[in-house]
Amino acid sequence: MSDLMKDNKNIVDKVDVCVVGAGHAGCEAALACARLGLETVIFTVSVDSIALMPCNPNVGGSSKGHLVRELDALGGEMGKNIDKTFIQSKMLNVSKGPAVHSLRAQADKADYSREMRKTLEDQEHLTIKQAEVCDLLTETDEETGKKKITGVKIFTGGVYECKAVVLCTGTYLRARCLCGEAITYTGPNGLQAANYLTDSLKSLGIEMRRFKTGTPARMDGRTIDYSKMEEQFGDKEIVPFSFSTDPGDIQKEQVSCYLTYTNEKTHEIIRNNLDRSPIYAGIIEGTGPRYCPSIEDKVVKFADKDRHQVFIEPEGLHTHEMYVGGMSSSLPEDVQLAMYRTVPGLENCKIVRNAYAIEYDCINPNQLYPSLAFKNIIGLFSGGQFNGSSGYEEAAAQGLVAGINAAMFIKGKEPMIIDRSEGYIGVLIDDLVTKETFEPYRMMTSRSEYRLLLRQDNADLRLRKKGYEAGLITKEQYDYILLKEKLIAEEVERLQNTMIGANKNTQEFLASHDSASLKTGTTLAELMCRPELSYEILEEIDPERKPLNKDIIEQVNINIKYDGYIKRQIKQVEQFKKIENKKIPADIDYDDVSSLRLEARAKLKALKPVSVGQASRISGVSPADISVLLIYLEQFYKNRKETK
Repeated sequence: MSDLMKDNKNIVDKVDVCVVGAGHAGCEAALACARLGLETVIFTVSVDSIALMPCNPNVGGSSKGHLVRELDALGGEMGKNIDKTFIQSKMLNVSKGPAVHSLRAQADKADYSREMRKTLEDQEHLTIKQAEVCDLLTETDEETGKKKITGVKIFTGGVYECKAVVLCTGTYLRARCLCGEAITYTGPNGLQAANYLTDSLKSLGIEMRRFKTGTPARMDGRTIDYSKMEEQFGDKEIVPFSFSTDPGDIQKEQVSCYLTYTNEKTHEIIRNNLDRSPIYAGIIEGTGPRYCPSIEDKVVKFADKDRHQVFIEPEGLHTHEMYVGGMSSSLPEDVQLAMYRTVPGLENCKIVRNAYAIEYDCINPNQLYPSLAFKNIIGLFSGGQFNGSSGYEEAAAQGLVAGINAAMFIKGKEPMIIDRSEGYIGVLIDDLVTKETFEPYRMMTSRSEYRLLLRQDNADLRLRKKGYEAGLITKEQYDYILLKEKLIAEEVERLQNTMIGANKNTQEFLASHDSASLKTGTTLAELMCRPELSYEILEEIDPERKPLNKDIIEQVNINIKYDGYIKRQIKQVEQFKKIENKKIPADIDYDDVSSLRLEARAKLKALKPVSVGQASRISGVSPADISVLLIYLEQFYKNRKETK
């Protein structure tokens, strides 16, 4: 392959970055590279599959909404695109604390894909190419002895010379779809699979895995009886995903979703046909997602449950197709139809697209640095389901980080790293590259240790600076964040220092809101801490306040009401940072670290953590091993300093 490059044969183009795959990860990676001024080509097996939503027709949801908000704060596109194409929007978990509030929007699938494709087509420095990449081209780097990316080769023989490659292959690598005994060797939605790249990756020493996911049937909405279901409405006041979207521009009429349930008859049909399920017949090789199980898995593993939720969701405004959320399956078509028709409202349903399971190749993400660069191949990055994750949002977040860091690599700059204390994106990537993941990874709020600080409402305050430093956020956007921080701090300080007199008018006001009477020396901030009161309610007895934007008022409310908890988590983060900031040199020889247990030594050699904090989260590395490592590093850096 290198000879082809040197002889200038078969070279179709010379670019900076090649992005392989145009799903949610690939779109973000390609846009990031192009927007940072790099000549970029994005490859897809079908131009019609750009930003395809082959499974659920929504963006966001519990914890996933956090990822989209963070992605937007960094300069990504998913939040903007769903704001253009949603047909219903809802803030979830509003009855709980702000840490778990999470936005979720139903998308018009066709519009979502169309709008993202238009964004890619209009982007300067970005070329879309319909082609299957079958080989990564490399040469040996003289300085490190590692393989170094030089280009890619497509199935037709054409070569694209480049400095970096971002792999975002999704569920297409050697994909096969299963519906009962029927197996089709295609990617999702019957699209062409990518059958050749896996062998090239293996030849480069990349460790591959086989994962599985699934999707439910799509029904003809005209054959559904919605009167037997619970109608689910969107929010009256729509909150945008993107911080750059004007809320006033997206208030519109929304479509409804519907809730129904399985029953014992449904479960009986499933149990009677488990032998025909590829999952239980041993036909499926890949490991499926634990937190998004098929209906067969639910019935078997949760045998005590007499029903399971089923969500009927529209696929778009210009189709009758309805998505049957909660009932993904790989059972044969005749069993599927019998099973679905036991569900209230689906008695006469007709299936437009059968449910199916899909198997695909992906990697062990422990081969990656937190920058999503491969440890042993220079210039190779990856993101999305190829990294062993699941979900559109997880994919897009990784794609953005991989794209930014591919650009940073080419420009000779330090990579952008988001740690666990800075964002859900940091938690997602750290879990993937550090912990052992043997099933498709799904983001959940419970995975974050600092979720009160990492709320979806303050993603811009947390991450806009990183986006600005990377070059994807404008000076104007960054200046607004600085102003927003200043206004929040000033208003919180004013409320903490403004005393309220215990006069008759104030006492009557409090009584009208079922609040206890006022004591002398009480501040407005102390009043706000009462659960029945808020910043907005106290306006009547706070005539000195200045007009503030709604997003600033939201932060003031949260910062005051949760002040004690927030300060406690900030202290925890400070402790976390101390160990996270202790870097481990790339040339460390763990055989020189005496007293390390053999298991810990083997794990540290294999995963090559970049910091002591990351090392401490590796399974098989104990606190005692970390203490030994810290002592060794102290002496190591001391000796290196003396040598210099």
